Amino acid sequence: MMIELLAALALGASSQAERCAHSDHPRDSDMICVNRIGHCTELVVDGHDTVPLTDEATARRVHEIKHDQDVCWQVTQPVSSTLRVQARAGGLRPSFVGAIETLRVNVHALDDYDPEFDSRLDSLNGVELVADGAPDGTWRLEAEKPLPAGEYVIVFRVFGVGNWDKQAVLLKLDPAIAPAPAK
Repeated sequence: MMIELLAALALGASSQAERCAHSDHPRDSDMICVNRIGHCTELVVDGHDTVPLTDEATARRVHEIKHDQDVCWQVTQPVSSTLRVQARAGGLRPSFVGAIETLRVNVHALDDYDPEFDSRLDSLNGVELVADGAPDGTWRLEAEKPLPAGEYVIVFRVFGVGNWDKQAVLLKLDPAIAPAPAK
Protein backbone atom coordinates (compact mmCIF):
# COMPACT_ATOMS: atom_id res chain seq x y z
CA MET A 1 0.00 0.00 0.00
CA MET A 2 2.88 2.39 0.75
CA ILE A 3 4.32 1.84 -2.74
CA GLU A 4 0.96 2.70 -4.34
CA LEU A 5 0.76 5.89 -2.27
CA LEU A 6 4.27 6.95 -3.30
CA ALA A 7 3.50 6.21 -6.96
CA ALA A 8 0.32 8.30 -6.78
CA LEU A 9 2.20 11.18 -5.19
CA ALA A 10 4.91 10.99 -7.86
CA LEU A 11 2.32 11.12 -10.67
CA GLY A 12 0.59 14.17 -9.18
CA ALA A 13 3.85 16.00 -8.53
CA SER A 14 4.90 16.66 -12.12
CA SER A 15 6.99 19.76 -12.59
CA GLN A 16 5.98 22.69 -14.73
CA ALA A 17 8.71 21.74 -17.21
CA GLU A 18 7.27 18.23 -17.55
CA ARG A 19 3.68 19.49 -17.76
CA CYS A 20 4.55 21.97 -20.52
CA ALA A 21 7.06 19.98 -22.56
CA HIS A 22 6.33 19.65 -26.26
CA SER A 23 5.81 16.20 -27.69
CA ASP A 24 8.90 14.05 -28.10
CA HIS A 25 8.40 13.66 -31.87
CA PRO A 26 11.17 15.02 -34.12
CA ARG A 27 11.27 18.81 -34.61
CA ASP A 28 10.73 18.42 -38.35
CA SER A 29 7.44 16.57 -37.75
CA ASP A 30 4.03 18.19 -37.25
CA MET A 31 3.55 15.70 -34.42
CA ILE A 32 5.80 17.87 -32.21
CA CYS A 33 2.69 20.08 -31.76
CA VAL A 34 0.17 17.31 -31.15
CA ASN A 35 -0.19 17.95 -27.41
CA ARG A 36 -1.60 21.41 -28.30
CA ILE A 37 -0.24 23.44 -25.41
CA GLY A 38 1.01 26.37 -27.44
CA HIS A 39 4.39 25.41 -28.85
CA CYS A 40 3.28 26.03 -32.45
CA THR A 41 1.59 29.39 -32.15
CA GLU A 42 2.64 32.82 -30.96
CA LEU A 43 0.36 35.28 -29.17
CA VAL A 44 0.65 38.98 -28.46
CA VAL A 45 -1.80 40.23 -25.80
CA ASP A 46 -2.18 44.01 -25.66
CA GLY A 47 1.30 44.40 -27.14
CA HIS A 48 2.95 41.86 -24.82
CA ASP A 49 4.25 38.50 -26.02
CA THR A 50 3.16 35.47 -24.05
CA VAL A 51 6.17 33.82 -22.41
CA PRO A 52 6.58 30.43 -20.76
CA LEU A 53 5.35 30.18 -17.17
CA THR A 54 8.43 28.70 -15.53
CA ASP A 55 8.11 29.76 -11.89
CA GLU A 56 7.30 26.52 -10.06
CA ALA A 57 5.60 28.18 -7.08
CA THR A 58 3.26 30.22 -9.31
CA ALA A 59 2.55 27.22 -11.53
CA ARG A 60 1.77 25.03 -8.51
CA ARG A 61 -0.59 27.70 -7.11
CA VAL A 62 -2.41 28.06 -10.45
CA HIS A 63 -2.68 24.30 -11.00
CA GLU A 64 -4.06 23.71 -7.49
CA ILE A 65 -7.18 25.48 -8.77
CA LYS A 66 -9.02 22.87 -10.79
CA HIS A 67 -9.77 24.31 -14.23
CA ASP A 68 -8.72 21.45 -16.50
CA GLN A 69 -6.01 23.43 -18.32
CA ASP A 70 -2.26 23.04 -18.53
CA VAL A 71 -1.25 26.67 -17.94
CA CYS A 72 2.12 26.92 -19.65
CA TRP A 73 2.19 30.62 -20.63
CA GLN A 74 1.91 34.01 -18.99
CA VAL A 75 1.85 37.73 -19.70
CA THR A 76 3.97 39.39 -17.06
CA GLN A 77 2.43 42.90 -17.27
CA PRO A 78 -1.22 43.67 -16.48
CA VAL A 79 -3.43 44.04 -19.57
CA SER A 80 -6.79 45.62 -20.33
CA SER A 81 -9.96 43.78 -19.39
CA THR A 82 -11.03 44.53 -23.00
CA LEU A 83 -7.69 43.30 -24.36
CA ARG A 84 -6.70 42.77 -27.96
CA VAL A 85 -4.80 39.70 -29.05
CA GLN A 86 -2.94 38.87 -32.21
CA ALA A 87 -2.07 35.28 -33.09
CA ARG A 88 0.26 33.85 -35.65
CA ALA A 89 1.61 30.46 -36.55
CA GLY A 90 5.05 30.17 -35.02
CA GLY A 91 7.07 28.48 -32.38
CA LEU A 92 8.54 25.05 -33.08
CA ARG A 93 6.58 24.29 -36.26
CA PRO A 94 4.71 27.28 -37.81
CA SER A 95 3.37 25.16 -40.68
CA PHE A 96 1.33 23.11 -38.16
CA VAL A 97 -1.30 25.86 -37.76
CA GLY A 98 -0.80 27.72 -41.04
CA ALA A 99 -2.67 30.91 -41.89
CA ILE A 100 -5.00 32.02 -39.09
CA GLU A 101 -8.72 31.51 -39.68
CA THR A 102 -10.30 32.14 -36.28
CA LEU A 103 -9.62 32.48 -32.55
CA ARG A 104 -11.76 31.29 -29.67
CA VAL A 105 -11.41 31.91 -25.98
CA ASN A 106 -12.32 30.48 -22.59
CA VAL A 107 -11.86 32.75 -19.59
CA HIS A 108 -11.37 31.51 -16.03
CA ALA A 109 -11.40 34.08 -13.19
CA LEU A 110 -9.01 32.61 -10.63
CA ASP A 111 -10.24 34.99 -7.93
CA ASP A 112 -13.70 33.35 -8.15
CA TYR A 113 -12.42 29.96 -6.96
CA ASP A 114 -13.35 28.99 -3.42
CA PRO A 115 -12.07 25.49 -2.55
CA GLU A 116 -14.66 25.18 0.20
CA PHE A 117 -17.53 25.41 -2.30
CA ASP A 118 -16.10 24.78 -5.79
CA SER A 119 -15.04 21.40 -7.12
CA ARG A 120 -13.61 23.12 -10.21
CA LEU A 121 -13.49 26.52 -11.85
CA ASP A 122 -15.75 26.80 -14.89
CA SER A 123 -15.10 29.23 -17.72
CA LEU A 124 -17.12 32.42 -17.80
CA ASN A 125 -20.14 32.58 -20.10
CA GLY A 126 -20.70 35.44 -22.53
CA VAL A 127 -17.05 36.10 -23.37
CA GLU A 128 -15.70 35.88 -26.92
CA LEU A 129 -13.05 37.18 -29.29
CA VAL A 130 -14.18 39.31 -32.23
CA ALA A 131 -11.92 40.09 -35.18
CA ASP A 132 -11.13 43.76 -35.76
CA GLY A 133 -10.83 42.97 -39.47
CA ALA A 134 -8.94 40.15 -41.17
CA PRO A 135 -8.19 37.00 -39.14
CA ASP A 136 -4.45 37.77 -39.21
CA GLY A 137 -5.06 41.12 -37.45
CA THR A 138 -6.13 41.78 -33.89
CA TRP A 139 -9.07 40.26 -32.07
CA ARG A 140 -10.77 42.07 -29.20
CA LEU A 141 -12.20 40.49 -26.10
CA GLU A 142 -15.92 41.17 -25.66
CA ALA A 143 -17.89 40.23 -22.57
CA GLU A 144 -21.58 40.52 -21.70
CA LYS A 145 -20.54 41.93 -18.31
CA PRO A 146 -17.35 43.93 -17.68
CA LEU A 147 -14.56 41.74 -16.38
CA PRO A 148 -13.26 42.97 -13.02
CA ALA A 149 -9.62 43.43 -12.17
CA GLY A 150 -7.96 40.24 -11.08
CA GLU A 151 -5.98 37.18 -12.03
CA TYR A 152 -7.25 35.04 -14.89
CA VAL A 153 -6.37 32.04 -16.99
CA ILE A 154 -7.43 32.74 -20.55
CA VAL A 155 -7.30 29.85 -22.99
CA PHE A 156 -6.72 31.11 -26.52
CA ARG A 157 -7.55 28.52 -29.22
CA VAL A 158 -5.94 29.41 -32.53
CA PHE A 159 -7.42 27.75 -35.61
CA GLY A 160 -5.56 27.87 -38.89
CA VAL A 161 -5.90 26.36 -42.34
CA GLY A 162 -3.61 23.48 -41.35
CA ASN A 163 -4.56 22.65 -37.76
CA TRP A 164 -5.07 24.28 -34.36
CA ASP A 165 -3.12 24.99 -31.19
CA LYS A 166 -3.92 26.66 -27.90
CA GLN A 167 -2.21 28.59 -25.16
CA ALA A 168 -3.58 28.72 -21.63
CA VAL A 169 -2.20 32.03 -20.38
CA LEU A 170 -1.96 33.35 -16.82
CA LEU A 171 -2.49 37.12 -16.74
CA LYS A 172 -3.83 40.01 -14.72
CA LEU A 173 -6.66 42.11 -16.08
CA ASP A 174 -6.97 45.78 -15.19
CA PRO A 175 -10.01 47.75 -16.43
CA ALA A 176 -8.05 51.03 -16.02
CA ILE A 177 -5.61 50.02 -18.79
CA ALA A 178 -6.55 50.89 -22.38
CA PRO A 179 -6.46 48.00 -24.86
CA ALA A 180 -3.83 47.90 -27.59
CA PRO A 181 -4.86 49.58 -30.86
CA ALA A 182 -6.56 47.54 -33.58
CA LYS A 183 -4.48 46.22 -36.46
